[in-house]
This record gives sequence, structure tokens and C-alpha cells, in this order.
Amino acid sequence: MTIACRGFTLIELAIVLFILTLLMAGVMTPLTQQLTARQEADTRRALEEARISLLGYAISHRDAGQRPYLPCPDRRDGAGPGQANDGLEDRLPDGRCATLAGNLPWLGLGLAETDAWGNRLTYAVAPGYAHGAEGIRPHPAPPATLKICLDRDCARHALVAAVLLSHGRNGLGARNAAGGRNRPPNGQDELENADADEVFISRAMAAADRPGGEFDDQVVWLSPSQLFGRLCGEAAACGAGTGGAD
Repeated sequence: MTIACRGFTLIELAIVLFILTLLMAGVMTPLTQQLTARQEADTRRALEEARISLLGYAISHRDAGQRPYLPCPDRRDGAGPGQANDGLEDRLPDGRCATLAGNLPWLGLGLAETDAWGNRLTYAVAPGYAHGAEGIRPHPAPPATLKICLDRDCARHALVAAVLLSHGRNGLGARNAAGGRNRPPNGQDELENADADEVFISRAMAAADRPGGEFDDQVVWLSPSQLFGRLCGEAAACGAGTGGAD
């Protein structure tokens, strides 16, 4: 008995490959979305842990009058005390910070070095809240000089004491784990978050074709009221040893 053998034609193989491609694309898209969502959640968690660590630092670091103060950023370049990009805060001999904005001093705070995309978190602090020789005085409170714009026109904004920032999935404008600078952002709002000045943008994520360009930065902050609420209670009085809040 003869058994006839018949192979696939090129057209049949092409159809099979096309169907497999469609099936794989249908599976990969949800997996990519799940991975992105998990990375965003992990980074939000890292930012919250960093914010808590800032408070912990302030509770355990006091000036001569027993007033708390926040850590300084880890400078990214330039001359000054310490070493740039080493994960430790850089503070001048007189107690002031060597830079307004830089890396979160992850090593000194005992935190992970990077966000979920392998880039270092940006940290900025208002000078009056991180002065190691003067501490934070609640009456009168130091000027909260960092501005968080909550919309593109900055019609709604908050003045805060400290800012923590992840440059998001695209990583544009961030410092990577090697200390190098990623390429600059394309959108004006992400550019604002990468220029190391006192103004930061916190708004909904947007694609590159939206007004203001692509935006996927994640931003959290500490307001003066949050700081005083945590630091100036009975367990951690800002003016301990100096007759209270003077």
C-alpha cells in the first residue's frame, strides 16, 4: 500500500506564520502593559519609601539647638565637598547644601539606588529645610522655595520644602546607575523637571503628541505642614532642648 506524502506549500506556511504572529501579538501586548504597570507601581513605592526616609533622617539629625533638618542632595557634578554621584549627601562646612538639586542620597539613606527603570531619583530641597547648622524653625517657618506646578500654565501650584522625582519609563533627563546623563527630554514639561532649578511639573502622563510633549515623570513632595506635623509633635519636637518651638 502506498501512502501519499504532501508537504506544506509556501502559501500555506505564510498563512500559518501570519496567524502565529497575530496570536503572539495578542499575548505580548497585555504582558507589556502588565510589566509597565508593575514598574510604575514599584517606582511609586520607591518614592514613598524615600519620602519616609527623609523624615527619618530629619528626626535623627539635629543642629546644636536640637532642631531637625533634611539631608542634602548628592551632587552630580562640579566642585565641592565629598564626591559627586556617590550616593551620599554633599554639605558645605557651614551646614548649607552644596547643591539645590541632585541625586537622592540613596546610600546614606539605605535605599535602592535606582527606580524600576534603572535611573537614579532626583531630589531637591529648599535651603532653609536642610541647613545643618540652623535646623528647621517652625516659627517663622523657612521659605518653601520649591514650586510644584499642577498644570501646564502653573495656575495651580504648591510651594514645598522638598521634591522627589523619577524621570519615568523613558528616563529622559535622568542620571543612570553609572552616573551618566541620559539624553535630554523632548517635551517642555520634562525639560523643566530636568533643569535642576526650583520649579517642577506634576501632571497626568501624556503621549508625545499631546500639548507639552511626552510626560511620564512621577513626582512626590514634602510640604512644610507635612514636615511640621511629623517632626514637631510630642515625640519629636522641633524645638526640643530650646524651650519648644522658638
